[in-house]
Amino acid sequence: MQGLPKEAYTLTFGKAERAPIRRLTGGLMRQQPEPNPVKGRTLALSEEQFDDDAMVFDQVASTSILFTATLGPAAATQGPAIEMSWRGFRELGIWSKPGGAPFLCIEPWHGFASPAEFDGEFADKPGLMHIAPGARRSLGYRIRVS
Repeated sequence: MQGLPKEAYTLTFGKAERAPIRRLTGGLMRQQPEPNPVKGRTLALSEEQFDDDAMVFDQVASTSILFTATLGPAAATQGPAIEMSWRGFRELGIWSKPGGAPFLCIEPWHGFASPAEFDGEFADKPGLMHIAPGARRSLGYRIRVS
């Protein structure tokens, strides 16, 4: 919702997310994973979370996520919600502009930035989806606003 800070929002994952996350430096995936900021299934949002670039869930357990705002001084009234579900994607990127922005990007991914230590051929890059000539692969997502 327009005018609310990121701190008014939460992301609720379809499943508990326990695996570490990854971050980027200079557009490349850092070698070391970082602690997962999700508590059970809930990620409380803040602008500062994105000062260190995207949160990359390269071992995401969920196939859906709910983005909601809590309204009112009692912090009990739910505002509008956006639910995203996906199939066929192995990773999830969540990002916003470092330093603050009036948006949040929730992107199911199949592949991710090159690891900082990777120095091989593009075809050998970790995370790529290889599809044989003539073969097909179907991936999909659904967005529901309520």
